[in-house]
Amino acid sequence: MIKSAYELCRKEYPILPDFDRMDKEFELSLIESDKFVLRAIKRKIAEKFEIVLHVFEHVLSPDTSSFTEIHECKALTNGEKKQVIEVIRKLMEHYRLLLESDLLSEDKADAEAIYKTFKVWLDQKNQVIPLIKKIREFWQKNVETREFLEYLG
Repeated sequence: MIKSAYELCRKEYPILPDFDRMDKEFELSLIESDKFVLRAIKRKIAEKFEIVLHVFEHVLSPDTSSFTEIHECKALTNGEKKQVIEVIRKLMEHYRLLLESDLLSEDKADAEAIYKTFKVWLDQKNQVIPLIKKIREFWQKNVETREFLEYLG
C-alpha cells in the first residue's frame, strides 16, 4: 500500500531514493495511510534523527540531575565529542530542512528534503554507530559506588 503510493511519487519526482533502501532505514512499511505519503516519510526520517540528536545532546550537555546522562557524558573523549558536534550540526541542519519543507506543504519540497536527508543519514550513520557503541560499552564498566551514592545524595 505505502510502497505503491511511494512509487507513484517517485515517477513524478525521480530524485526520490529506492523504497526498499528507505524502508530498511526508516521502517516506511509501518506507515498506515498512503495519504500525504511524502509527509509521512519525512516524519519517519525525523523520528530517527530525533533519537540520535537526543542521545548526543545529552552526552554533550547532560542534565546534572540525571545519573544516566552524567555517566554517559564520560564515555567519550574530547575528540569524539568534537565528532558528535559535527554529527549534530549535519543532522540538525537537515532536521530543520524537514521542518521547513513540512511548513511549505509542497510535494516537490518534500521530495527534495527526503532525497537530501536520506543522503546525509547514510553518511552520518557511519559516524554515529561507533559513537553509540562506545557509549553502550561504557555501561559494561563498573559504575563507581561513590559516584552513584553521590548522585543519590
